[in-house]
Amino acid sequence: MSYLEQMAKFDEENLPTLDEVVMWALELFIANPPSKLDISEFKKPLIAWSGNAIVTARNIFSKTDAIFCDETQIDEYLDKDIDWLIICSSSGDKHAIVFAQKAKNKWIKTKLLTCNPKAWTIDIIGLENTVITLKNREPYTYNTSTYMWWMFAVTWEKPQEIKDFIEKEIDSKLKTIDFSKYKAYLMVTPDKLGWINEMFVRKFFELFWRHLARDVFTFEQVKHSITVHPCDGELAFSFGEWDFYFVWDRINFPLPVKSDLATMMTIGYYVIWKIQKSIPPYYKNNIKTYLENTWKSEFGKWLKVIVD
Repeated sequence: MSYLEQMAKFDEENLPTLDEVVMWALELFIANPPSKLDISEFKKPLIAWSGNAIVTARNIFSKTDAIFCDETQIDEYLDKDIDWLIICSSSGDKHAIVFAQKAKNKWIKTKLLTCNPKAWTIDIIGLENTVITLKNREPYTYNTSTYMWWMFAVTWEKPQEIKDFIEKEIDSKLKTIDFSKYKAYLMVTPDKLGWINEMFVRKFFELFWRHLARDVFTFEQVKHSITVHPCDGELAFSFGEWDFYFVWDRINFPLPVKSDLATMMTIGYYVIWKIQKSIPPYYKNNIKTYLENTWKSEFGKWLKVIVD
């Protein structure tokens, strides 16, 4: 059964793990290569984002004079000298609606980058100002295929090569690890890909919260007294062959020579959810209750366990 055939079969009682979703996303983009995002019309845009969209947004607009803000800063930044507001939101709902309405009230031209063709924000800014990108159906918070498309559209990495590398190189390493021995994790990433770390930290929060200790740093950051104190039952992952002081167990995961953000994201996510298979399913046990409570608020009334 192909990865995409597996994807079509899961439901709320049988949610997949993130490593499975990673492979589904890669297979989707092997069959449907992302196209290039044309951002040439934006000279000094304000990029508004929430959650992990910040990493992909910064990557897309890294060569422009863009400024960035989240939901806590939008009022201040809409008053700056900008030519567009660009909302990067996989759902196109939640805070994206707030961003769009505030910009409309100030007569600021607005674009939406989203994966949701039914996003309520489209009603505010118009379909002509919306870029809708391809994604798979995934459990809420996973946001793997959503952000992966946006990365591929900038980095032009090859999803087939990443998929092959995971199956040939990363899986063999993971099979040597007894995750049941560990209660804490340190992830160390290459400096040039360090801005992906924010995504990994948030993913640990979303999936494990305080049930696991974790930290994520670049190779240069970890030199600054990060590993002074040994912790029994801790495992360090390093992505790429780098040396740093660490008392307890450590494993190095190779990276392809021309790795960029999409490669680092997919391999990192794949490793994180191999951890989950050795511990209680915290996410699966709690996500439905969490969403049922968010439905009571205006912010969460659209949210579903599975995002189609």
